[in-house]
Amino acid sequence: MNLSSEIGQFGFRPWVRRAGLSILAVAAIVTALMWSMVHSSFRYGWVREPFSWIYVAVLWIGGLRIYMGTLKNAAEILESGLILRPLHRFGRADIDWTAVKGTEQMIGGDRLIVYYERGRGLRFIAMNLNLVKRRRQFEITLEERLRRLGFVEKVVERSRYLTRVDARADEGAGLTPCGPTMPSGNEDSP
Repeated sequence: MNLSSEIGQFGFRPWVRRAGLSILAVAAIVTALMWSMVHSSFRYGWVREPFSWIYVAVLWIGGLRIYMGTLKNAAEILESGLILRPLHRFGRADIDWTAVKGTEQMIGGDRLIVYYERGRGLRFIAMNLNLVKRRRQFEITLEERLRRLGFVEKVVERSRYLTRVDARADEGAGLTPCGPTMPSGNEDSP
């Protein structure tokens, strides 16, 4: 993707990076305490157990993952597509606008799901919107871009979908490009 044609960059909120740093601080303190207990006459049995060291290693990895993940933007909206970097994934998702099939969001919810097509089939990526700095601007910019591409809104109970008009013809196996088949509202209840 051409990074020179950016529409909007949306970083992580500052408290997310601080959370990563606090996890690293706890890991450093626990590591120092455990290391001092191993090399002193004041030895406890649990310090020598491998599980306690694995737990501390997981703290280090998790803290580093969160901190390093927040050094880049959470989301970028480009002329050619969308880049999403949720913290629960190790990679980023580069999604061309032509591959986007739809989005799903609970009304008043904090999670955005983007459905997109890849060579191996339909995929989705979930984004926690509470972590995105300028969240409202991100939602508005994404919705404006999708509507310009021909996406329409459909509300089913508490879920809000944006999907392509032509994508509704692909409802083969009970799934639309943006999740479960959306009822039309005129179907009889069993």
